[in-house]
Amino acid sequence: MSKDNFFAFLLASSPLLSYFAGRFSRSAGLLSALALGAGSIAALGAGLGRVPAIALIVWTLAALAHSLVVNADNPGSAEGERKLVESKERLGELEAALRVLKLEFTALAASEKKALTLYSAVKLLSEAMDLESAGKQFGRYMKDYFDTADFAFYVNDLNSGVPELFASGEKTGLSTEAVSRLAGGGLSSLSGIVVSEAERAVLAPVLHAGAQAGFFALRFPPETFNKTALAEAAREFADEVSFAVRRIQLFRQVEWLSQVDGLTGVYRRNALDEKIDEEIRRAGAFKTTLGFMIVDIDHFKAVNDRYGHQFGDFVLKRVGLLLRSSVYETDFVGRYGGEEFGIVLPRADFAGVLRKAEAIRTRIESENFSQGFETIKVTVSIGMAHFPRDVSAAAGRSPGGTVAGELISKADAALYRAKETGRNKVVDASDV
Repeated sequence: MSKDNFFAFLLASSPLLSYFAGRFSRSAGLLSALALGAGSIAALGAGLGRVPAIALIVWTLAALAHSLVVNADNPGSAEGERKLVESKERLGELEAALRVLKLEFTALAASEKKALTLYSAVKLLSEAMDLESAGKQFGRYMKDYFDTADFAFYVNDLNSGVPELFASGEKTGLSTEAVSRLAGGGLSSLSGIVVSEAERAVLAPVLHAGAQAGFFALRFPPETFNKTALAEAAREFADEVSFAVRRIQLFRQVEWLSQVDGLTGVYRRNALDEKIDEEIRRAGAFKTTLGFMIVDIDHFKAVNDRYGHQFGDFVLKRVGLLLRSSVYETDFVGRYGGEEFGIVLPRADFAGVLRKAEAIRTRIESENFSQGFETIKVTVSIGMAHFPRDVSAAAGRSPGGTVAGELISKADAALYRAKETGRNKVVDASDV
C-alpha cells in the first residue's frame, strides 16, 4: 500500500473510530476522529488530485457527522459518566451512613454494657448474704459503670445512724468528711445531685420512700468529666439501686439485732465468745497481749426482789451504757450472763487493764440509778485475766480445753475472789 493510499484509508476510517470511541465518551470520540482526519487531510493534500481529495474529505465529514448524530441519539457515554458520578456520590453517602451506624452501634453497645452492669449490681445487693464480699464486688460494678476508680459508696446504718463505707475504689480520698464538704456540710439532708466542677466530683443521695438510705461520691479525670452526662448517670444509678440498698440496711439491722442484747445494748454471749477467740488468735499471731474482765453487779437479786424486775432491767440497761461509754472503740463489751458483763481489751497490758477496771468500778459506784420515785446506788465486782500471761501452754492441747476457756475461767475465779472478800473491788487472776 502506498503512502497516499494509507492516509486515505486513515481518513476514511476516522468516522468508525469516532463512532466506537464515542460509545464510551463523545468528547474522546470526536477529538480522536478530528485529530486523525486532520493529519490525514494534511498528508493527502500533496499526493492526491484536487477533485479526489475533496470528494474523500466531503465523504469523511459526512460520515463523521452521521457518527456524531448516531452517538447523540444513543448517548451511552454521557449516561455512563452521569451514572459514574452518581455512583460515586452514592458510595460517599453509604460510607457516611456506615460511619453513623458504627457510632450508633458503639453507643448502643456501651449503653447495653451499662444496663447489664447496673442489673448485675442490683441483683448482687438483692441476694447478698455476705456483705463484705458483696461490697467488694459492688465496687467493681461501680468502677465499670462510671469508668472511674475514685469513688466511695456509703450505707446509712439504722442502728447507729452513722454512714458506713460499703464499697470504694482502689485509691480514694472520698471519706465521709470529704463527701460532707462536697455536700456543703448538709450530708444528712442531702436530697439531690451535687456536682463540683472544681473537684470534678459528683455526689448523689440514694433515696428510698423519700428517706436517705445512703449516698455515693465519684471523682473523675479532666478528660472524662462531663457535668450533665455524669449527673444523669448518677441519678439513674441511685434510683435503680435504692430498693436493694434499703435491703442492705435492713439486713445489717437484723444481723446487729442477732448479735446485740436488746435490753443492755451490748453484744450477746455468742458474739462475746467469738470475739475472745478472734482476739486470742490475733494476739498469738502478732505476739501482743490481751486483757479480759468480767463485771458483776453486786446484790442484783436483792434489787430485783425489792424494787421489781422492771427496775432491775433499768439498772442492767444503765450499767451496759456506762460500760460501753467507759472503754475504747477497739474494746468489746458483751453480756456474759444475767447481771454479768464481759469486756475484751485487745493489745492492753496489765497496768492498763487494771486502771480501766478501777475506773469502771469507781464510775458505777458514783452513779445514781433513778427511776420514778426510786433512787439507789449500785456497785460492781470485777475479775480480770490476761493472755498469754494467765494461760498455760497446754491449754489448747488438753481434751476439751481451749485457750479462750482457760482465760475466761481465770477471770471468773478472780471475780469469785472479789465477791467473797467483800465485793465492790477489782481482783486480778495473778492474785488468786
